[in-house]
Amino acid sequence: MANQMRHEQQLEELKQRIAESARKAGLDSEMGIEKNIKRAPPPEAEWWDTALLPNKRYDDLDTLGMEKLNIRAQDSPITIYVQHPIPIPAPGDKNKVALKPLMLTTREQKKMRKLRRKEALQDKRDRIRMGLLPPDPPKVRLANLMRVLTSDAVQDPTRVEARVRREVAMRKHGHEKANAERKLTDEQRREKKENKKLDEEKRGIFGAVYKVKILSDPSHQFKVRKNADQLNLTGICIFNPQFNMVYVEGAPKFMKNYKRLLLHRIAWTEAARPRGGEDVELENPDSDVEGNGDGGDEEGVGASSAKKGKAAEGENEKSLEDNTCHLIWEGALRDRQFVGFKAKSCPTDRDAKEFLGEKLKGYWDMAKNWKPEEEELF
Repeated sequence: MANQMRHEQQLEELKQRIAESARKAGLDSEMGIEKNIKRAPPPEAEWWDTALLPNKRYDDLDTLGMEKLNIRAQDSPITIYVQHPIPIPAPGDKNKVALKPLMLTTREQKKMRKLRRKEALQDKRDRIRMGLLPPDPPKVRLANLMRVLTSDAVQDPTRVEARVRREVAMRKHGHEKANAERKLTDEQRREKKENKKLDEEKRGIFGAVYKVKILSDPSHQFKVRKNADQLNLTGICIFNPQFNMVYVEGAPKFMKNYKRLLLHRIAWTEAARPRGGEDVELENPDSDVEGNGDGGDEEGVGASSAKKGKAAEGENEKSLEDNTCHLIWEGALRDRQFVGFKAKSCPTDRDAKEFLGEKLKGYWDMAKNWKPEEEELF
């Protein structure tokens, strides 16, 4: 009925617009406008009833009756089963913050622990008094030996002392054994860490793009790759002569730790400390020291060539004085785009976009055109 009323109202508005336009044009109002606009006749049967009518017409209700309708037949669309839609969780349910327990001070925590232990001890004493539990054997130590075992300690103190030492050793062994049984093995501890990582991923997947000016230092490369592997982050690292781009994706907690690593913890302006032994000054091959024959001459030539190689390598290395790292973009993702963390050298923009893929190649242009605020002013 509502749709019919809306349709009638639209027809009336259409008639008025046509009449006004005809009046402005100087035409007669009796042009048969109402006769030309006709409503479509109703169908012989609606689409939701055609499966129940044998001849696909409503006349079957009068001619055949309700008994002949396709309601209780074998191929009837009406069955005894109820189809329930599959519940789809909302995306916001993953990011719901769980209620945290009440924060207690150190003094309050000690007080609560003391009350719990007191209640447990009182419950055990009551069970012992009712006969449900056997009483504990006396806990004899060397300090209370004479007070607990008065007569036995006086008669044979050596035997009693040996028995007490044996009981003390047995209690210590039982305590250490219980601790060892509760201790997790290396495999269980590793599995526990992996389960925690999977639980963090259930809260959602986030991605981030970082722009590093110079990433030639091996120490910086190791930290970027190793921390991504340890935090269960996936992504890529692209080396380019102009700049370097790091794209990572993973759980929000680990992304926060990785963000702090790149923006605060890594000293991008400091190079890695040299590894290996100290430089040893070789003797002059022209001197009269023993052993400086042909072999010494070769050694001197090798040392000089090594020094030249180091000097050339130092000249080719870029200075890290103005090296920086900036966060270009971060946000939520639907799924991961990479399986692990990979690194590749892409000398051209085309190679970098091919390595990123069709979905992520826009990040390269965004990182290339991005500039910090202090450079945008100039």
